[in-house]
Amino acid sequence: MSICTVTEFPAHLTSDRVLVGVHVQDHVVASELVPQLAQSPELTIAAGDDRDLADVALVFADHVTDPLVDELAAMSHRALNSAQRTVLVAGPLRERHLAQIFAAGVVAILPRKNVTPRQVTHALIATVQGRAVLPDKLTRWLADEIRFLQTNILATQGLAAGGLTEREVDVLRLIAQGDDTAQIAQQLNYSERTIKKVMQEVMSRLKLRNRAHAVSYALRVGAI
Repeated sequence: MSICTVTEFPAHLTSDRVLVGVHVQDHVVASELVPQLAQSPELTIAAGDDRDLADVALVFADHVTDPLVDELAAMSHRALNSAQRTVLVAGPLRERHLAQIFAAGVVAILPRKNVTPRQVTHALIATVQGRAVLPDKLTRWLADEIRFLQTNILATQGLAAGGLTEREVDVLRLIAQGDDTAQIAQQLNYSERTIKKVMQEVMSRLKLRNRAHAVSYALRVGAI
C-alpha cells in the first residue's frame, strides 16, 4: 500500500528528539520494531506514565476493532500533552471506524504488514512536524467525506465551509477586503446594525476573538 503525506493540523515541536509513547496490542510487530526505534537518535521512547506526556503516541495493533477505537479515544482524553497525536500501525481497517479513529487524534496510519523502522520513524517525525502520513485510499476517503459534508450537510442547511452562513461569508469577505461596517451595509443592502449583529453572532458561535480572528478563520476553512 503506497503512502502519501498530507498537511492537516498545527505543528508542535518540543525538542530535537521526538518523545514517543508506545502502546502495544500487536506484540509480534512491536517486539521487532520498538528495540530498533529506541536506538534512533531522533526518538526517545517514553517510559511508563510518561507516555501521556509524549509528543506522539505510537500504537501497534493487529486488527482495528471497536475496543481499540475506544482505547484510542481514551488515550487522547488521558494525554497530558494537548498537542499529542497518534501514529497507528495496524492491520486492515473498516470504513466505519475511520471517522472515530481520526476523531481520536490518529493522523498517521501504516499497514502492519512489512512495515519498517524507517517508515515508522518517518511517520513519527512527520506527525510532530504537523503532517499526516496516510495510505492513498484513506486520503481519498477524507477528500470524499469533506465533499459530502459540504454538498449534503452544510449546503442543505445554508452553511458554507466551517459552519458559516452565506451572509456571514459575504460580510467576512468584505471585511477581508478592508471595508468598514458602513461600506459593507451599503454593498449588501443591510443596516449597519444588522452587520454588527452578524459579526457578533459568528464570533459568539465560533468563539472568535475579533474581526481579524473571524477573517483568519474563514480563510483557514476555505470559506473566503
